[in-house]
Amino acid sequence: MTDQVAVPGASGGAIPLADNWRRQMEDRHVVIIPIEIDAEREGSYLDAWQNAAELMATQPGFIRTYMFRTTVPGSRFPLVNVAEWESAAHWEEAMNVCPMLGQGMAVTHASNYRAIRTVLPATRQQLNSGETETR
Repeated sequence: MTDQVAVPGASGGAIPLADNWRRQMEDRHVVIIPIEIDAEREGSYLDAWQNAAELMATQPGFIRTYMFRTTVPGSRFPLVNVAEWESAAHWEEAMNVCPMLGQGMAVTHASNYRAIRTVLPATRQQLNSGETETR
């Protein structure tokens, strides 16, 4: 399957990604970590995560990380961490200094991902011109 980008309003919906964007994104390493944690431990966990995130931000290849909190009461995963790295090799090296490994406050379910599709907002100019060229 070819990686694609969907541009709302473009005829055909999805169009192939531009080569430069694909090269930039194809080796990006995304780690998504749903977190099972009791409400009474959440504050301590978030403090530890913040300290770890600040350390990870100093590591080569780090791009960004987010911590999300569910808006659904009773969710199995009240927190979800998403981290983006330039490559799997950068992430693997950074795990050698990650202070969150082995923490006992929560059960984490980490998995690794690579972006294969994305949707970008259409500009009014694209919609008016009917532009469908590769982005």
